[in-house]
Order: sequence, then structure tokens, then C-alpha cells
Amino acid sequence: MTSYIALVPPLQDNQRQDDKTVFIRDGFSIVAFFLPVPWLLFNRLWFEAALVFAAVAAISIVGSYTGHGNLAEIVAALLALLVAFEASNWRIKALERRGFDQAAIVDARSAADAETAYFHGEAFAADPEPVLPAIDLAVSSPAPAPGKPVVGGMLGLVGYRGDR
Repeated sequence: MTSYIALVPPLQDNQRQDDKTVFIRDGFSIVAFFLPVPWLLFNRLWFEAALVFAAVAAISIVGSYTGHGNLAEIVAALLALLVAFEASNWRIKALERRGFDQAAIVDARSAADAETAYFHGEAFAADPEPVLPAIDLAVSSPAPAPGKPVVGGMLGLVGYRGDR
């Protein structure tokens, strides 16, 4: 299961705004790895997007002037990896700067399950307990007919005694 951080907005006219509660998945962001600057811009992380864009531009310029283009690509990939790992944390910090507070950490399969679990509390069970059928272990096996050999189970095409 994945952890989701629930961020609640500040009170408005002394009333909660549950419809503006944000759930952010904690973990690696694949989209932020492949498209770091557009991901940051989409999530309104302007300052971080400007820093990453400036860093990527500086890395590529230095790599092209020094003749170390391959090394510059590796460093840019490492920068994208950093953005992918820290993307959710940067988003949480940006929302906290806007007045949101961390309310809970919810373990769920999806954001919809996290939202349901957060608002319904303990009454919500994302994974209901499976109902297993009762097995009566006291049942005896039938007795073999007299004069017939006992035939055991077979594994593949050959029996345990070498029969075919």
C-alpha cells in the first residue's frame, strides 16, 4: 500500500473546507523524473522549476563547452532523479506555505481510497477480511474395497510407485 499525506486548508470564516483537502502520494514520481520542469510548473512550484531549469541549462552549457557531453547527461539525469524523489515533499512544503496543515498520513491503494478512509475514519476498511469456508478435518477417508490395490495420487504421468 502507498502512504498519502492529507493536507487540510486553513479555516475560512471559522469553518472547515473539507472539499479543498489535498491528498499527496508519498514516494517516487515517474512523471517528475521524465519531465521535471513541466511537472514542477503543472504543480505551481515556480521557484523550484526555475532552479531546475537553470541547473539543467548550466549543466548542458558546461558539458558542451568542456567536451564532456556524456557526463553532463548523467548529471542532468541525476538531477531529474532528485526531482522525482523530492517532488511530493516540495509540493507538501508549497501547500504548507499557503497555510495548509498536515492532518494525517493514510495508507491506501489509491487517492480515492485514502480520501474515503480519511473522511470515514475507522468505519472504512479498504481490505475487508476474507471469509474462508469451514473445513471439517475430522472426515475419514473411505476404506478401500477388499482385494483392490490402493491407488495413490499421481504426479505428472508417473505414479509414486513407478506406474504408468
